Amino acid sequence: GVRVGGKTIKAKEAVVCNLTPKGIEGLIAKEGGEELKEYVKGLTNTNVEEGGMEDLKSFIHLHAAIDATDLPPVPSADFPAQWAVIRTWEGGVEGPRNIVLCTMTSLIDPSLAPDGYHVLHAYTPATESYADWEGLDRKSEEYKLKKAEAEDFLWKAFEEYIPNCRERAVKGTVQVGTPLTHERFLRRDKGSYGPRAVAGKDTLPGHKATGAKGLWFCGDYFFPGIGVPATAAGGAIVANSIVDVDTHLGWLDKIKLPKQ
Repeated sequence: GVRVGGKTIKAKEAVVCNLTPKGIEGLIAKEGGEELKEYVKGLTNTNVEEGGMEDLKSFIHLHAAIDATDLPPVPSADFPAQWAVIRTWEGGVEGPRNIVLCTMTSLIDPSLAPDGYHVLHAYTPATESYADWEGLDRKSEEYKLKKAEAEDFLWKAFEEYIPNCRERAVKGTVQVGTPLTHERFLRRDKGSYGPRAVAGKDTLPGHKATGAKGLWFCGDYFFPGIGVPATAAGGAIVANSIVDVDTHLGWLDKIKLPKQ
């Protein structure tokens, strides 16, 4: 079962856990069996020389809403809904702040923003070093200055297509995320997105735990890996491993989905 707030919820079939390996390690520290602890210890191994997988680096993010007056209402080659800013080809995909990915999703789905506005999102794809932020007090001037510098860097990526986007920003909507943000609010160890699995070399762990009957793991540290589609697929794999597909289909028939 699962103990929550001092109460134990008994599970008849299984317990599914989507914590990171570090989170799982803390969860079973006092009550997990030795076989399970040893298994989870292997999951937390980030030493490549010892057969582990290193974690990906972290992110910086920028979310904002802007005034869309005089901006195109639909995407085009000259005004795309998504684009990447690459500073140098030599820097590579994993170069620190070499690539910024930008999205204006309200160009694709207008319902995501009120009429006359757009929503923006820019981020670095797992290239931000946690070490550069580690130990900073979130209330300190040093952290605020470093966060402002990250925000400025990300705004510049949007200025490639909307030169005055900062002036268009709606007050109260600008949000900046740092590795410490990911660590605190998303419970990500060192703000990491997940394991840096090398294609053809590394194999992501499966979902069924060793050393604990009925315990299953899912999330981006397990097969098939990082990203929303992959983690959703991992959850579906676990669900279909516990309950057969025909039963699932029967449940889906009972769900009243909104009419399109």
